[in-house]
Amino acid sequence: MRVVIPMLLAVSGLCLASNVCIYNYDQVDLIWDSALGDSIDTGYWVEQTLLALGDTVDSGTSLPTDLSSYDAVFMMMGMFTC
Repeated sequence: MRVVIPMLLAVSGLCLASNVCIYNYDQVDLIWDSALGDSIDTGYWVEQTLLALGDTVDSGTSLPTDLSSYDAVFMMMGMFTC
């Protein structure tokens, strides 16, 4: 239980992030989303969720050299496919 409380506090801190970077390492790795009827990359739903929460999102296929302007950075490294 001692581990859960700090983890919940860290996650709730991410929810307050106003400037977020999403780094899409493997932009070729796509998956079919039947809800959208289209193929999406690994960061699509993360980006949509953050935008719905009112955050500013910069997403791209290159990682910025200076990350100090971001409150959170998500590194999407691809998906496990069989």
